[in-house]
Amino acid sequence: MLKLHQYFLRSTLWVVTVSFLVTALFAFYFAKQSEIDTTKQTLKNILNVATIQKNLNNSYLDKLGRNSKVRVTYIDENGKVLFDNKHNPKDMENHLNRPEIVEAKLKGFGTSARYSHTLKKDLIYVAKHLKSGYLRVALAQKSIYSKVIDIMAKILIYFIILVGLLLYFSSKINNKISSDSQKIADSLEAMLNKDFSIYLGDVGCCLEFKKIAKKITKVAKKLKKRQKQKEKYTNRLKEITKRQGDIISAISHEFKNPVAAIVGYAQTVNETPDLNESLKHKFITKIESNANKISTMIDTLALSIKLENDSIALSKSTFNLKDIAKSTKEMLEQKYKGREIILECEDMQVNADRNMLENVFINLIENALKYSEDEVIVRCNNERVEVIDRGVGISSSDIKRIKDKFYRVDGISWNNSIGVGLYIVDYILKLHNMELDIRSEDGEGSVFSFDIKNILA
Repeated sequence: MLKLHQYFLRSTLWVVTVSFLVTALFAFYFAKQSEIDTTKQTLKNILNVATIQKNLNNSYLDKLGRNSKVRVTYIDENGKVLFDNKHNPKDMENHLNRPEIVEAKLKGFGTSARYSHTLKKDLIYVAKHLKSGYLRVALAQKSIYSKVIDIMAKILIYFIILVGLLLYFSSKINNKISSDSQKIADSLEAMLNKDFSIYLGDVGCCLEFKKIAKKITKVAKKLKKRQKQKEKYTNRLKEITKRQGDIISAISHEFKNPVAAIVGYAQTVNETPDLNESLKHKFITKIESNANKISTMIDTLALSIKLENDSIALSKSTFNLKDIAKSTKEMLEQKYKGREIILECEDMQVNADRNMLENVFINLIENALKYSEDEVIVRCNNERVEVIDRGVGISSSDIKRIKDKFYRVDGISWNNSIGVGLYIVDYILKLHNMELDIRSEDGEGSVFSFDIKNILA
């Protein structure tokens, strides 16, 4: 037998037994009390009928006792027993202090259930106060107990039948549960051995087992499917690992160039004490330029990490968007000598994080300058901001992923070859409830734009 079933059966039998005992005790008590109350009422009825007769002589009282099968006692006002059909009145004590007599004197009727020292048994007494004294009838409690025992015997028989049925159905359930449990265990063992062709359609001893069987069947199908896809996922993991290595290599390469330049120029200045001032100034300028380049790349990476970790908060203020576009144009034209940035912007007040939007303009315009040889156009109106170039363009397959962090387009690198520039732009715009839109074709140039309706002041 299953341990779970044993526990369930023992628990059920214990609950049923305790319930039976408690029910039996209450039934016994209430049955006994009910029989006592019924007997008292019956004795009262006997007294009421008997006292219709005016002449309560000994012959009448004796006949009353025989016909009613009760003890009849007649007592005068002083408590002296004048008649008793079960005992000699002369040998009986004064009854004025008996509980039923005391109550009858006060209320007309008196009852009590007590032990009779005269007859040596438990009796139920009912007494009625008459003008000439007290008429009392009594009945032994033994007959009451026999009726109660009959009731309890019937309850016991029903209990035995109930336990028998419980054991029978419990055995049937146990056999079915054991069979279904074994089928489930065999199926799990087969799955451990990578055999997923299992059948549990006939498992149905209970709703829970049906659910378990369905879940196991579903898991087996999924595992079978995953087993087929394992090689595909393994290859994908290798591809991701290779890409991560490429990203680290790219970052390392982009840092290596300016570091090598700084070291080279610094060594030249250090090892050539008589280097003329003009050349020394040129080398120091180169060192400063490459150091600034490293600092910019580090700041860009740090910003991308902060954005990704949601550890940066917006600091909004109201300002003229044209001012940012204008200052960015002036800064980048100084950096990219000979390049032209055409500004077509209207004056408009916006409410946003100024530093973040300035970062957006710098990234978008600088990307356009790097990957096109013609002028770059920046348009701003009350609806959109657009940065337009006539460069190499971007393929449709690359556009889908170009905003991903560290993504690189066929050897073209975004934002100093680290590949986080457009990721930062896209993230900043999303913080302002805006979306970066990219339209481009190979060889036809690109348009990077975003809607500014949400930030208009």
